[in-house]
Amino acid sequence: MLACAALVLTGCKDESADFGGGQTGETETGYLSLSGLDVDVADYAEEITSGTGAEAEVAAASSRAAGATSDAPDDYRVRIRSVKTGEESVYTYADLKLPENQRIPLAPGAYVVSAESPDHADYMAGEARADWERPVYYGSVTKNVIKRTETAVNDLVCTLANIKTTVTLTQDLQELFMSDADAEASGREPLSVTLSVDDARLVFDRAAADAGRAGYFKATGGTNTVKIVLSGAYNKAAADEEPEYVSVNWTKEITGCKAGQWRKVSIGVLNADQGNVQFQVTVESWVYDQKVEVDVMQLYPFGEETVPDEDVSDEGAPEVALDGADIADGYAIDGSMYDELLGKWNENLKVVFTPSDGAAVRSVEMRFDSDNAAFLDALDAAGVRERTVALWPENAEIAAYAVTREAGTGVVTATVKDAGMSALYGFAGTHTIRFAAADDRGRTSYTVLEIRVTDGSAVADGPSVVWTDRAGTKTYDFATRYDHNAVEIVIDVTTQSAFTGFTVDIVSESVLPPSELEGVGLTDHLDLVNPGIYKTQLENLGFPTGDAVTGSRRVSFDITGFMDLLTLLNREGNCDFRLTVTDASGTTTKTIQLHVVK
Repeated sequence: MLACAALVLTGCKDESADFGGGQTGETETGYLSLSGLDVDVADYAEEITSGTGAEAEVAAASSRAAGATSDAPDDYRVRIRSVKTGEESVYTYADLKLPENQRIPLAPGAYVVSAESPDHADYMAGEARADWERPVYYGSVTKNVIKRTETAVNDLVCTLANIKTTVTLTQDLQELFMSDADAEASGREPLSVTLSVDDARLVFDRAAADAGRAGYFKATGGTNTVKIVLSGAYNKAAADEEPEYVSVNWTKEITGCKAGQWRKVSIGVLNADQGNVQFQVTVESWVYDQKVEVDVMQLYPFGEETVPDEDVSDEGAPEVALDGADIADGYAIDGSMYDELLGKWNENLKVVFTPSDGAAVRSVEMRFDSDNAAFLDALDAAGVRERTVALWPENAEIAAYAVTREAGTGVVTATVKDAGMSALYGFAGTHTIRFAAADDRGRTSYTVLEIRVTDGSAVADGPSVVWTDRAGTKTYDFATRYDHNAVEIVIDVTTQSAFTGFTVDIVSESVLPPSELEGVGLTDHLDLVNPGIYKTQLENLGFPTGDAVTGSRRVSFDITGFMDLLTLLNREGNCDFRLTVTDASGTTTKTIQLHVVK
């Protein structure tokens, strides 16, 4: 039941699985009826409208209603896979329209019925993770086959399985950059926008942007970050002066990108005044899916607004200060600041960003440097690109290490949590943080904070394990038992060396006893480093396995979906997940304690 329900959640069209029988070990045959099967492809786009509330929901619903699906081509592949054994049969959609294939005998159990575009499997398994004009589609449902019973599979909708991107460059922006012909003649870089997901990238030149060419990225995780890099030879001179071109390379990121979304990136000029330019990046999101999620359309101005690229603060830009100290003097961290008895830091670094009257802090970025190579290696291993981290607006990726808040006065504070203080203390030396703080009027300040760490060492033995909600704004206490439907479970685990062990023990006699787990091919002791036969089941439930654990110094996973599975079991009682993580410094054990209610 558990594995079957897990796979229901991964499909692009939800259907309730039939738990009416089976799973008894008997081998009498059941049947999968495909006589009513219609495989459709979603060829509509639903706009994520700006704003929230009833008005936005009505607009989104209207957009969906205007959409349509079309019958899948005959060469679409349909797979029928056993959840328990992993064995599968593959047909073309045309094959399943033949009378002899519309009633398939199967052993009782749970089966995933999926449909996909012809190149979906090769594309998802291949090394190429970005391509032009190559959408792939996928959809699935899970059915339970019961002995001597026909289980029907009817509608199956395939939706976009990768991330679609397009780029638009406004005419006023293009006029500020050297023409392509002049750039080629002078050996300068022509105007272009590079979009990338991890190390997969596509370059949109003027022609690609003007033609509306679409690039598609493989979604390597549940959520992905699309990085935008605007490059070219920019004319920094005023309109009445001779052109003076400088090479620019501005970057910004779009977080939270998922498969099935169309990210429409439009770049224009918000203002241009005597060499001070603010580029406005508008990201309009559309979703190919049955589910409409209403979100706020956001503006992403580039952080580097002074041309040429110099750290010169604008007049009236946000002021950056330390709470209770002079930022010019830096900040010192040593072992005397840590209370070993309480296991907490008695002083936490706090930075304050104060905008001018009437303005608001729009964004804050931190760029790290250090005289300790191990510190920089740790940043690189954690996936911190160009050693630059967005601090404001709130960034879920660093929520385990720092908390940011905005007061009613517009002042933004960033306080390093105990986990962040410990991470800094683990590396002796001098670390520098360059804050780029911009307000909503296009003014940016640049401030450097020097952090000196003495007696650097790991504060505690073993990796750090933190439990937060999906937004990263709430941290849960491992010592507290929570109702299973009242929490989100996002686990972030970090090590300064490498993970050597990572196990999960499921402790529950009334909800998930060993006998129940064994019946669906699971066990109450799971090894994420060496998952063995449980690899597929673990990954379906949201856990990383194998190289995804040992090949990184930071592992994050979201098993919130597990809560829906526990609800489907319709049982009540305690259910604990004990995490045991080991690295070179020792072992950390944390237990997620839940009470499951019907």
